[in-house]
Amino acid sequence: MLLTVNNESTCPQYNLALEEYLCSRNNELFMLWQNEPSVIIGRFVNVNEDVNADSGIQIIRRNSGGGSVYHDLGNVNYTFILRDNRDFTLKYFSDIMINALNAIGINAELSFRHNDILADGMKISGAAQYHHDNIILHHGTLLFDSNLEAMKRALKHSGNVANIKPLLKHDMTVREFINILRDNMNIHETLTLSEEDESRIKTLMHRKYLNDKWNLEGMNPYNNV
Repeated sequence: MLLTVNNESTCPQYNLALEEYLCSRNNELFMLWQNEPSVIIGRFVNVNEDVNADSGIQIIRRNSGGGSVYHDLGNVNYTFILRDNRDFTLKYFSDIMINALNAIGINAELSFRHNDILADGMKISGAAQYHHDNIILHHGTLLFDSNLEAMKRALKHSGNVANIKPLLKHDMTVREFINILRDNMNIHETLTLSEEDESRIKTLMHRKYLNDKWNLEGMNPYNNV
């Protein structure tokens, strides 16, 4: 049974630690979440090649591969954590999000790269995934109402991107957008984290995702959660 996690944190270091920690639990999950302004770089990215150092934005490295993405409170992130005993391709997960976008009137489609979702030929979503033991984590972005100028200042290669909000026939807030996406998943059970869970997440956050050795150099100082 697919569960959801109600995560109201906008701290990118906490949110990435939460994702990693949830992979260690025996649950299949879907989560929507947001980050304060930050650049989230792929596992093997060279920071100097992707990020403008003079932008002053915080940089956090994730476990999945792929390139660098800009997050702010106008962007919505989604995460699937599932047992990897099925044929889970990037297209499998992208199709779920495309169907949700189509349901609210966005003519979304998968790009030829199979990990970007386009609307009117512009990128509105990117995705990546990684494996942890017998678990697959797939996560992606949904540019709802992001500051695209700030994105261009922070990233050296931002590409042709667009926000979802101007494409809607009816105005909605980012919170309404999140609620619609959650309702579309038809999930009725919520996973509640214990104090021990929170303690382990915060330990991982401090040892790894607040550590420059990991974020800037890719040297993982802490693998066990």
